[in-house]
Amino acid sequence: MDPVITISISVCMSLLFGMAAVHKLRAPAVFRSAMDQYRLLPTRWSGLAAVLLAAAEALAALLVLVPGTRAAGFAAMAALLLVYTAGIAINLYRGRRDIDCGCSGPASRQPLSGWLVLRNLALLGLVALAGQAGTARALNWLDGLVILFTVLIAGGLYLGMNQLLAQAPRMARLRSGA
Repeated sequence: MDPVITISISVCMSLLFGMAAVHKLRAPAVFRSAMDQYRLLPTRWSGLAAVLLAAAEALAALLVLVPGTRAAGFAAMAALLLVYTAGIAINLYRGRRDIDCGCSGPASRQPLSGWLVLRNLALLGLVALAGQAGTARALNWLDGLVILFTVLIAGGLYLGMNQLLAQAPRMARLRSGA
């Protein structure tokens, strides 16, 4: 795979996981509350689990930026995405759609939905794609521009889609006249 693709995905995923870690570390009580709502762990463990998840996200965000540790970072990201996706899917199966996913930080409540599962699976696909061995070649200034614009466009699309997902329940209520 071309290194421009690998680097672009690495930077995008690093930003995503880094921002997620910051949200969790800035408001640990909010994230712990979201974790408690999932009802997957005993309440006494949720504080430690919240700190460990945020730390794992931060570490993965850093690891994917360094070529020598990139594979370990992508493996950590894949594991985290699988854990998060399983937690969402289990609660959707239980019929618990009204709880906050805990993925948007304290500023925005986002209820669970099948779209979150699909989003996470798409992110997992990107992680798997970037984790493949690539071809080595020298990068030039044009490659740098492609990486920069790819990161900006992908970041904007992700943030826009995330806002649409977060606003979907409100829009449904408006459409129904409630």
